[in-house]
Amino acid sequence: MCAHVFLFIIFTVNKTNSRKMAQFNFYLRNTKAKEETYVNLVVTYSGKRFKFFSGEKIHPKYWDKDNQKAKRSFTEAPEFNQRLANILRDAQDLLRRYLNEHDHQEPSEGEFKKLLEVEIKGTKSGIPTNLIEFAEWFIEKTKAQLITEKRDTKSIIAGSYEQTLNCLKDFKKDKNRRVDFDSMDDDFYNAFVKYLEKVKTITNEKGEKINKYGFSLNTIGKHVKNLKRILNEAARPDIAVNKFISYKRFTVLEEEVETVYLNEDELQSLYDLDLTSTPRLDRVRDLFLVGCWTGLRFSDFTNIKAKDIQGDFIHIKTIKTGEKVVIPIHWQVKTIMEKYNGLPPDISNVNMNIYLKEVCGKVDALTVTTETSKTRGGMKVISKKPKCDLVTTHTARRSFATNMFKMGIPTITIMRITGHKTEKNFLTYIKVTPDEHARIMMGYFQRQNKLRVV
Repeated sequence: MCAHVFLFIIFTVNKTNSRKMAQFNFYLRNTKAKEETYVNLVVTYSGKRFKFFSGEKIHPKYWDKDNQKAKRSFTEAPEFNQRLANILRDAQDLLRRYLNEHDHQEPSEGEFKKLLEVEIKGTKSGIPTNLIEFAEWFIEKTKAQLITEKRDTKSIIAGSYEQTLNCLKDFKKDKNRRVDFDSMDDDFYNAFVKYLEKVKTITNEKGEKINKYGFSLNTIGKHVKNLKRILNEAARPDIAVNKFISYKRFTVLEEEVETVYLNEDELQSLYDLDLTSTPRLDRVRDLFLVGCWTGLRFSDFTNIKAKDIQGDFIHIKTIKTGEKVVIPIHWQVKTIMEKYNGLPPDISNVNMNIYLKEVCGKVDALTVTTETSKTRGGMKVISKKPKCDLVTTHTARRSFATNMFKMGIPTITIMRITGHKTEKNFLTYIKVTPDEHARIMMGYFQRQNKLRVV
């Protein structure tokens, strides 16, 4: 049986001999889990707190919360507790050595976490070799990294991987198939894609029948892309738990989806709406216009701070990519800023999408029926709806890219503001009809004629 696990240690961290306590605590990721869940090491010192993914898993019923170790009833308790004790010892020794080697100057959260990764994960031990468990490990590692980088985690990156992992688990259970690194072949790919395509009716906890899966082509492509990312991570030289390469032939399915944008006249009509009697709609309309004239994502245009406004420009570091962009302030945005003495108060994405449809429904030009199509469940689905019902917060970003393109602003300049890395990805935002392309070209012809006459 291993020695008792000590949970904290005291260090002298400066020359004035003031003492600060560094705490090292083990917590379960999910104390209410009905199956095994991961154990995280939480390190706290000088007001700083961050989680380190230990790679160890245990069922909550075997976890001794007070002593932060496995109960004796757990079959592998001695070995399990010894591994936790080793992690604790390594973390304590690492902090002690760092303070001694750096004249008692404390490391930053990110710096200490990276050192801890090297110290404890310096070998491949502890990294799951099963695909499902490795995916869980990878997601936890991704979350911890994004938290350290101060980036929104769940809704942007880690949440997407979790959705893919849930699809894999459902596929494994429903089809009674083995899902592991060595089963990633063409047969698995075809069966998995077909599974995601097919609509499945289930009964939820409320007894309601709902449709699950029957995903669109682009959603299926997202899950295949996420799976390949996990498989590639497992094949990295410093991890190398995946030695199989047949998944290289997995095709990331995608199609260009017909989505809407608002042209300059429609944006002006929105701007001219008198919504003073309904403040919630007034605020949503103003926030949406800020997005339409900055090209920022929802998470960014609702997060613009006073410090980001420098003269006639917005200087902001985007949340999703960490890209620094500089955006000129459009006259409508400037007027909105004067109205609120800053930017409008933010709102949740869900509520804003609901209110946006109500706002746009007040503009006659946006109540016309619009036809869109996408591949869902392996079939081309055509739907007809009023344009106002198709407007979402992301329509703002598409509207910016398309309107700037129609104005003749060089693609590279627009991309520097939207933050797109490749022209291929950027062009998916351009929603110009054949008629509009023809009008753009006619505009060039007319300008050439005027120059010829002169």
